[in-house]
Amino acid sequence: MTVDAAMQAWSQGRVDDCLAPLRALGSDAADQPLALQLWALATASKGKRADALALLERAARIAPGDAQAHFNLAVSLQAIEEMTRAISHYQQALRIEPAHTGALNNLSDLYRRRGRAAEGWALMARYQAAGGAMVGLEIRMAKLAMDLRRFDEAATWFDRAEQHAPGDASVGWEHAMLDLVREDFAAGWPRYERRLESYGFNGLGIYPYAAPRWTGEPIAGKRLLIHREQGLGDAIMFATAFQGLIDDGAQLHLALAPPLARLTAFNFPKARVWSSVTTTGPAARQPEQRWLAVAGPIDIQAPVCSLGVLRLMDGPPKPRAYLRADPADTAIWAERLQALSPKKPRARRIGLVLGTRQVRWNDDGQTQAIRKTLPAALAAPLADVKRAQWVALHDRETASMLADVPSLDIVDPSTWITDMADTAAIIAGLDLVVSADTGVAHLAAAMGKPVILMLWWNADWRWGVDRADSYWYPNVKAVRQPAPGDWTSVVEAVVKALG
Repeated sequence: MTVDAAMQAWSQGRVDDCLAPLRALGSDAADQPLALQLWALATASKGKRADALALLERAARIAPGDAQAHFNLAVSLQAIEEMTRAISHYQQALRIEPAHTGALNNLSDLYRRRGRAAEGWALMARYQAAGGAMVGLEIRMAKLAMDLRRFDEAATWFDRAEQHAPGDASVGWEHAMLDLVREDFAAGWPRYERRLESYGFNGLGIYPYAAPRWTGEPIAGKRLLIHREQGLGDAIMFATAFQGLIDDGAQLHLALAPPLARLTAFNFPKARVWSSVTTTGPAARQPEQRWLAVAGPIDIQAPVCSLGVLRLMDGPPKPRAYLRADPADTAIWAERLQALSPKKPRARRIGLVLGTRQVRWNDDGQTQAIRKTLPAALAAPLADVKRAQWVALHDRETASMLADVPSLDIVDPSTWITDMADTAAIIAGLDLVVSADTGVAHLAAAMGKPVILMLWWNADWRWGVDRADSYWYPNVKAVRQPAPGDWTSVVEAVVKALG
């Protein structure tokens, strides 16, 4: 009766009344799986996650055939970002109880985050067959459909999500990904603005400037600040609009990530460019922007990706090169590369980037980084390309990816790279660049350098649905995975394209 009383109290939301009878059990509770689980749930509700986890691990250990014990343990593990163990216990719950709707639901989402969309979709079919309610899960189905490139179905689920939760910023933001990948900029850019509500400034690495937000009013004579958010590739993309702001008479200030400051200052000498450090993360405290004291008053401001809705409602301009390296840097790097790897007659110098840095604080971001990255071992066929002298374009943080590429003779200049101006100077001396979807790919493309772009199955919206070119940049040849995870076919296509 004691456990029954605790269960009744828990179901009625009376946490303290739930704990009292469990404590009365004393040491006997340690051998009762249901008592342990109730104790854990009540303990977790009071913020004691470590204690709850220990209780749930005990419950699963003494009752290995209890599906609910495995499910509750998986939920607790997921809450502390131990995703691998969480997946294992969700799977165990389903082995015991194949129609466990909670496990089907949660495991489906973890599979999606791991790039296992087909398995996630199949679990949601089982979930619905088991009578699981779909209200509130429309966005999950939309994102799964997106990952499977079932875009019409994704649109249907997004519409249902917006009907269920009108005004929900996260729904609008996710819907923007579908609009933009389909190149529907008129619908996509306004929805893209919902990122600011969905993620918050800290989630995007945005400093909360005091000046009023620019909403599209005339900027002639105004001191306009465009400032950093998200990744380097985003800033490089939207830099296509910087010159237009200057031409329209703005006194343009650009607060960008330090690796972009020197390159941007060279390319837009009429703008005042500031090196800005911000922090990304749910509980981030943004560093003071000390350059503001030097810059003087700012009239209006906007995050750089808001240039989509402010300046690019009809889409980006006709693909063009709009960035270049400083000739002085280019000369230094030409000499340095010649010292590192003297150019052979008729050889082509080809830049290579295997992948992007791995995001650690955000599970979805980490999954995207993994998806975009070509595993080093699969790059081995690049060694068979004739007349190729490979030059790595990785920075010091990602250069370790090169260590496990079999048989590929590649120069690694990362020791000397200090920022993207250096990277641009290296690119200026290359014949072409082969890259995964990274900031370096955006840089090379914005410089007009021929780029062979290696894309994951469901590539980022910036590259469209099935394009072999780019609507944003000239001289881009996109090579896409024909099936999820099929990097082998991508590398074979790159080798063939290089002749």
